[in-house]
Amino acid sequence: MRQAAVGQKCPRCAAVPRGARALGKPRHYAKGGGAGLAVAVLGGIALRLLLGAVGFGAILLPALLGFGIGRAVRWGAAAQSSQPFVVMAAVLGGLGGVVTAGGPLVFARPFGLLGVAAAAWFAVRGLRG
Repeated sequence: MRQAAVGQKCPRCAAVPRGARALGKPRHYAKGGGAGLAVAVLGGIALRLLLGAVGFGAILLPALLGFGIGRAVRWGAAAQSSQPFVVMAAVLGGLGGVVTAGGPLVFARPFGLLGVAAAAWFAVRGLRG
């Protein structure tokens, strides 16, 4: 049981409904988007160079980058993980995966699309984790 303003409530009834949760302030969007974009572009370029030198890891490296992007968005958004931040992390994770896969050449590489999908999925995991 949990203490509430109206008395004792069970944990399920005392939980704040999704519709009542804050969606963030404009500074959270700007800071989270900026941090995620910086990690996506800079990390994507660095991993692209590493991937070209090593020659393997076309799915694992973008996945790790995606997790880092999610953590950067989480840091910038002050640990908020509502739906707009989930979409932001997924889009920036996909962008980081595309940069890592070589830009528009992502469709020509066999594992390029899987790397982009892994980056987006792990970005969401990094945001919520």
